[in-house]
Amino acid sequence: MNLLLDSNALVWFLEGAPELSETAADLIEKEDSRSLVSSVTSWELAVKTGLGRLRIPYGLGEEFNSTIESIGLELLPLSPAALARTTRLPRHHRDPFDRLLAAEALEQSASLVSPNEIFDSYGVKRVW
Repeated sequence: MNLLLDSNALVWFLEGAPELSETAADLIEKEDSRSLVSSVTSWELAVKTGLGRLRIPYGLGEEFNSTIESIGLELLPLSPAALARTTRLPRHHRDPFDRLLAAEALEQSASLVSPNEIFDSYGVKRVW
């Protein structure tokens, strides 16, 4: 199963936080799951950190990439196809990060790991 983690799910997974649902944690840890972290997520975390809305105990450059890869998650560059798909999505939501993640989930045929119900309106399969 292909999974695409949104920013909240990723941070909660890395921190072992109780906010991450048990279902989501189990799916991410399954050996037959392919867990993806988008470059869009890195960008969103950097923006939120820069605005002082988020504090994380790791850097967002190479340290972040190494951390992600060392625990078996796969970094996903933003594809031109996902960018193009973003322009065709309905205007349910204005958050550019969420719109890009929805497009990437659709392009990757991935289930989006997120507590955010707005993704359901894009036809994205969401797990939580």
